[in-house]
Amino acid sequence: MENIKQITNKIICGDSLEVLEDMPDNCVDLVITSPPYFGCRVYGKESLGREENPLDYVNNLQPFMKQIKRILKDEGSFYLNIGDVYFGTKGFSRNKGTWERKTDSHYKEHKIVKQDGKYLQHKQLLLLPSRVAIKMQEDGWILRNQIIWEKPNPIPSFSKDRRLPVYEYIFHFVKSRKYYFDYEEAKNIGSHRDVVKVGIEAFTDHQATFPRKLIDPLILTTSKKGDIVLDPFAGSGTTMVEAKRYDRNYIGIEMHKDFCDLAEKSLQELDQGNIILRLTGNNVPHSLLTIAKKRKYTKNTLKYPQFINCSICGIPKKQNSHHIKSKMHKLNISLGEYIKGFRCQSCKKK
Repeated sequence: MENIKQITNKIICGDSLEVLEDMPDNCVDLVITSPPYFGCRVYGKESLGREENPLDYVNNLQPFMKQIKRILKDEGSFYLNIGDVYFGTKGFSRNKGTWERKTDSHYKEHKIVKQDGKYLQHKQLLLLPSRVAIKMQEDGWILRNQIIWEKPNPIPSFSKDRRLPVYEYIFHFVKSRKYYFDYEEAKNIGSHRDVVKVGIEAFTDHQATFPRKLIDPLILTTSKKGDIVLDPFAGSGTTMVEAKRYDRNYIGIEMHKDFCDLAEKSLQELDQGNIILRLTGNNVPHSLLTIAKKRKYTKNTLKYPQFINCSICGIPKKQNSHHIKSKMHKLNISLGEYIKGFRCQSCKKK
């Protein structure tokens, strides 16, 4: 491929590594992605994340990292989100009833190597994100931030002998000491610290979507209008939708056709004005509301959320817009106040 414009503002349905290898050097300004986690969900016939040995997973990610480093511009940034897992516990398949996951069978069916009594021991937290990051540093990447993404409403991962995991890492990598970062913008939107608190959103047709409020600050602080934003594991297309929303160009790569179609649909809905800034949860960053209003994304488009996270248990609950309006009128409160104080029926009874 000689000209990056051939695939700009498109979703490429294909093998991510093959597409990356075909892209020209120094052609994208920002990369935001989250590759398949080790031993977790299965979306199709992918092999990445289904290795028997977790160290093979770390090694198999490196060809992707090398290609991203080659195609990223010198002033560009790369945000990498990877979750950690425990060895031998089959993910979270022990959760039952209310907490049972649709993808539990994916964890149970994952074949793993036998214990070695050292690194590979049951209940061992594998530190996979850190191992991937260290490998990248050894390949010349510069790690600027190890961002902690705290989830106020994490999916329950019950165990009586450890604490509840409530965060993931987002690594901010660059390839040169001089790169684009708008610190003033970061301060204006409250994204100048390395700990962010953003709730997960209700699952749709993809079981591991990026929350939009997590992606927006990354785009706004480390890219400019007209820049090219890439997601090589595009999933349902959140990165592309948010890039387009903020007047950036985008490239999405996804190997599963159903997700490619879902991403295309989301982009079309954005064009038609049907995608809005959704206030789902009790942790809406005031800074992002402010910037959304400045950019007129909430003017005449703010709708009542379909889901609101309970302020006590954090579980998303489906809502009826008429019920919300009635409560707001009865209590004489704003939508933001209603969301902040919302409690589900189960928690009200406690």
